[in-house]
Amino acid sequence: MAVIQPPQTPQGCTNTSIEGTIKQAPLPNPDNKPYLMEKANYASRFPKLSFKKTKDGDVTGLELKQLVMSGLIRADEYRWDFLWDYKAEVCFDMASLPPKPFLSSTWFGEEEKPDPLRRHTLFPFPKGSVKGLLRRPDVIIVKNRSTRWPGQAGPDHQGIAHSNNLERLVEVKFPGDVLGMAQREAYLDIAGGSTRFSVLEISDCRDDGDRERDRQYNREHKPTGEFNPLQWPVLLPPRNPGVTPRPAPVPVPAYGPTPTSRPAHVESWTQQVQEAVDGLLEQGAQGIRKLSQEVQQHLEDAATWIGVKGEWVRRESQKAWEWVSETGAQVIRWTDEQLRAIWKEVQHFTDINLEMLRRVDWVQILIDMGVLAAEVVIVLAIGAAIGSAVVAVGIPAALVTGLMIILHLARVSWLLLASILSGVVINTAATAG
Repeated sequence: MAVIQPPQTPQGCTNTSIEGTIKQAPLPNPDNKPYLMEKANYASRFPKLSFKKTKDGDVTGLELKQLVMSGLIRADEYRWDFLWDYKAEVCFDMASLPPKPFLSSTWFGEEEKPDPLRRHTLFPFPKGSVKGLLRRPDVIIVKNRSTRWPGQAGPDHQGIAHSNNLERLVEVKFPGDVLGMAQREAYLDIAGGSTRFSVLEISDCRDDGDRERDRQYNREHKPTGEFNPLQWPVLLPPRNPGVTPRPAPVPVPAYGPTPTSRPAHVESWTQQVQEAVDGLLEQGAQGIRKLSQEVQQHLEDAATWIGVKGEWVRRESQKAWEWVSETGAQVIRWTDEQLRAIWKEVQHFTDINLEMLRRVDWVQILIDMGVLAAEVVIVLAIGAAIGSAVVAVGIPAALVTGLMIILHLARVSWLLLASILSGVVINTAATAG
């Protein structure tokens, strides 16, 4: 008779959970590791998925773990107006020593002077960066959360001086990730020495039984159900008369070490990944119906034009775009002025420029900031022409529909849209389908 062996704890683990080991320098505060592990523990349970690139139809792999962890930290940054102890994926210019963080391009005042208190840029390829001389460490812990500057002492790219506010650079390594020599040397330069450089090495210590239970959670749309104390059902409005809506998966709240009254929520699409997903625009109305009820309300117009067969038509004489259904009925109308206004607001929150907009291959909503914060963290996959990257950016939920329309028009009528958003006048009439 065969002897059934109990599940074995993976080698090097002390229990069957997600564990973290700090290497290099110790973290500066006892609260740092619980905060980072809360994010890493959650992120570790998300699988790798593939998505279809809209430009050429190729399927590209995407590891959700690092993306989810960065998104959760970024959500905290948004909620605290970037006056927060932790900053995710700050871009550093390695052409100077010490390396300079790239700051937001937001300007203020009639003289357009740079704001010395502005945050770090969220654009993955900042203006002025040189290929091979740009680094984005996973986490920067700052000395003083009331100061947005995330670097060592020195001037920024506009010559404004800043005092040292970098307490620790933390590189997070999930299973399979390797810290290369060049990466390590660059991070030591950014941190200012080995005493301010830490590595958080994540070990997946789940046994086969734990992994199977987590896979079951994925199938049931709740891969991290043990983290979710809020288990009420959220009902979606029926799309067809006489159809009873099914309960939608409740977005999982993402807390810090101390629960807050305004937790961010990871949107339910990330809890339903299996082998492959298409972008939100490709999933259409079905993709929108997977989002939380609050975000759906902001996407009501988008659900209308995405869910109805038709085309965007350019009305050059009226300087407007109209979504016209296949029956000829006008559904939605956006003027050039409205598009420029939305684009200006999107740039203010994200630092996205026209070149980045043109290269967006894929878009998904990752985190709902909650009703009170009314902001959304969105994932953008940027094409290889300017260097492949997946970045999480955040905008107010009220801007999501406008951003989706801009992204769609960028695909079907790029030159005309670019001229509209940049204010350049061209003699072009276009119909976009």
